[in-house]
Amino acid sequence: MPKRNKSSRHTSEKDTDKRARFVCPVYGKSVSRPHLLDVQSVIIEGWYFVQRTRIVIPKVVFEHESIHCHDEEEDIGLEELHTVIAVIFAEFDGKGDCTVFDILEIRSCDTEDSMKEKSMEVEDG
Repeated sequence: MPKRNKSSRHTSEKDTDKRARFVCPVYGKSVSRPHLLDVQSVIIEGWYFVQRTRIVIPKVVFEHESIHCHDEEEDIGLEELHTVIAVIFAEFDGKGDCTVFDILEIRSCDTEDSMKEKSMEVEDG
């Protein structure tokens, strides 16, 4: 389980000796900061809105779809963008602030509407 970092309000690769690196499941090339999702883009600016969301269980693992658009090895934009899914562990404090944010895995999407299709399957039961 990720360690809590009290000074920065969330964990990050900057706080550890090793940088988190992942391999793109589509192209097989490296993905690391600054091309990884972060707490700002996913939690603060993305899907989490304090006015409409109440966190019941403060430790969660969730999937977040995003576009992979940068080839780190060549340091250029990809000609063909593709969708990937990041599996993320997050922990929230009693005020709703994200205190831990760690990417556990990055995997390919089966289709462009992968997450939408999965949620429809759950609803259909």
